[in-house]
Amino acid sequence: MNWQCSSASPRLGIALGSGAAKGWAHIGVLDELVKLGIQPHYIAGCSIGAYVGAAFANDRLDELGQWVQTLTNWQVVKLLDLGIHHGGLLLGKKVFAVTEALLGSRRIESSRLPFAAVATELYTGKEVWLKRGNMRRAVRASCAMPGLFSPIRWHGRWLIDGAISNPVPVSLCRAMGASHVIAVDLQANRISQNAMANTPILLEDRRVPTEELARQESLFARAMGVGQGYFHSVVDRIGRHKKPKDLTKPNMMAVMSGALDILEDKLKRSRMAGDPPEVLITPKVADIGLMEFFRAQEAIEAGRQAVRKQAEVLEVFCTRG
Repeated sequence: MNWQCSSASPRLGIALGSGAAKGWAHIGVLDELVKLGIQPHYIAGCSIGAYVGAAFANDRLDELGQWVQTLTNWQVVKLLDLGIHHGGLLLGKKVFAVTEALLGSRRIESSRLPFAAVATELYTGKEVWLKRGNMRRAVRASCAMPGLFSPIRWHGRWLIDGAISNPVPVSLCRAMGASHVIAVDLQANRISQNAMANTPILLEDRRVPTEELARQESLFARAMGVGQGYFHSVVDRIGRHKKPKDLTKPNMMAVMSGALDILEDKLKRSRMAGDPPEVLITPKVADIGLMEFFRAQEAIEAGRQAVRKQAEVLEVFCTRG
């Protein structure tokens, strides 16, 4: 079935949220929306949402989708370039070289579809909207997850991940001119509903068993949360979220990503309560770890399924005019 939006349809914006490796789900969402005949007028992205959104805005989504589905865990490892002395664990040059290959030196304002990325100014915490300038640098700034990727200097300001200020940029879509917004939230199923309750947890004073970390782990492997299976499943364990019953001591990446997830979720709920999207799409990608970019096929399919579940809502949204 294919529904074509009428010429009287509202000005439609799509807001793509943050989520690291979960973000490949955006590819499935966008592709499925196009198949339904839904063509946005604006696209705004945060972090990985900016990465995928930039490709879509420049008609390169198919190329991006083809590339990410060829990634293996070892290929992801090869893209990790150390940048410990540059404000982050990783420099990010190798990862974002792919963006350059897809988009060249294209400027944001020359995109086929109006596009913008959200970032955060490091020293003030202010939200920054990147609507002009070098596309690759804008995407890289929006993806600069604190502690993981080095911050980006942009016109005298140091910028970090947009998820710190606006994880699902509905407001940016509206500022661009959208009267109606479809938002994609990758973290909707990540944080338990119980975490949002006002009643605190009272813990008993007792010891929690932990496992001793292997002494022979390299500094890099230990920092990235890789155990003795380093040569067999490096990325498979990077940033993977532990189940509550797993009492193993969390690695640095698990602590960092978990804390950011909680903060982003609270901020997202607050912002979307004040400015809710007309349609919210929530792919089921909670089990995909921070750096498991090699699970692209699963993520993309989850994005497709999330759109299909909203088909009736999207049909009305697209044709009501």
